[in-house]
Amino acid sequence: MEWPHAARTKKGLAEMQARKRAGNRHRAKPWYVQYRLPDGTQKSPGFTTKREADDWIDAHGHAIRAAKGLEPLLASDSTVAIYATHWLAQIELGVKPRTHESYASQVALYLVPRLGHRPVTDLQRPELRAFLVDCRRRGVGGRPLKTGSVYAIYATLRALLNAAIEDGLRRDNPAAKLGKVLHLHPTKQARLAAISARALDREQTQALLEHTWTVERAWYPVILTLVRVGLRLGELLMLKIADYNATTRTLRVARAWNAKHGREEEPKHGPRTVDVASDLAAILEVHIAALGKVVDLDGAPVIPWLFPSRAATMLDGRNVRRAIARLAEGAHLGRGLKPHDLRHTFGSQLVAAGKSPVYVQRQMGHASVQTTIDLYGSGLPLEERHGVDVLVPSSEAGGGTMVAQHAKIGRRRRRP
Repeated sequence: MEWPHAARTKKGLAEMQARKRAGNRHRAKPWYVQYRLPDGTQKSPGFTTKREADDWIDAHGHAIRAAKGLEPLLASDSTVAIYATHWLAQIELGVKPRTHESYASQVALYLVPRLGHRPVTDLQRPELRAFLVDCRRRGVGGRPLKTGSVYAIYATLRALLNAAIEDGLRRDNPAAKLGKVLHLHPTKQARLAAISARALDREQTQALLEHTWTVERAWYPVILTLVRVGLRLGELLMLKIADYNATTRTLRVARAWNAKHGREEEPKHGPRTVDVASDLAAILEVHIAALGKVVDLDGAPVIPWLFPSRAATMLDGRNVRRAIARLAEGAHLGRGLKPHDLRHTFGSQLVAAGKSPVYVQRQMGHASVQTTIDLYGSGLPLEERHGVDVLVPSSEAGGGTMVAQHAKIGRRRRRP
């Protein structure tokens, strides 16, 4: 592949060469290399011998020329393995940690073992399609992969090749739209069906709450919060007493616990303030009052967490999962239950109650309203008869004054 700036590359190579100084003023370092930085600043480091100057050019010349746009950062024949290492390092600070971790995992498990030896410039669409089909069939250890896992591989490959275009290694992305060709994208109907299967209906929700209140009342505030607020588990664990505002009946979701990396983070799409239902507000007031009785010598509350463990530390997510599974079995729901199922329960029931998707999106912290509609759209009313009547002023609804006036005018015109 010939680079569009190949002519300038030759010029750049000619500029960076070892030269000998004229005169006797620089006897200690008679050899030098003259070059300019991208901002125009001229440099001319000195060297004792020509060999030292040539070694310096070999070590630094490539980076200097690349910074000036005289040649690419990577060789045009770079393999997938070499370029993937460069790409992961370049994007590390520009993507979310979990995204970078997913990319690195797909590169290590699939891209490098099967495509690592191939030059990035030589990759062709039929080859990549066969690679993804093979991933679906064999996976790791010969076991077939689910569609979602293959999509993660495809997304990594597509992102890597998009970056290769930006770096000048390619002019096209042979993996573009392969996800649709191989049907790796779940259909909207499939996503809605999956959400519906996970969410509880009102009767199941009531059975779970009643069983929790009767058998394990200590868990009731936690379960009710998940059902009425729709928090992610990591957001629930990091709630503090100060996050609840009894006056405005709101809860500030400002932190989330990343169990995989064992660290505090921001919520997935940033902090948000959510409304609290009346029944949950009553429970939280009693719950917080009980926590406030445990104070230090200076009168300050000892426990900052809204839902602490028995040791007054942050609640462990594994214990929450075990409790929910145990309570679901005791409530005879006829199915397993996970914390995120209660989040889907909240979203589904709120949409089914006729609340605006915009309101639901803000409550749940989705990235966009479209995400909310895609997840819970089956609960939206499919039609509303005479819905356009909301555009008519109330004084004219059902016929009104202007309709009567038009009727009179029509009768007058028909007279001979």
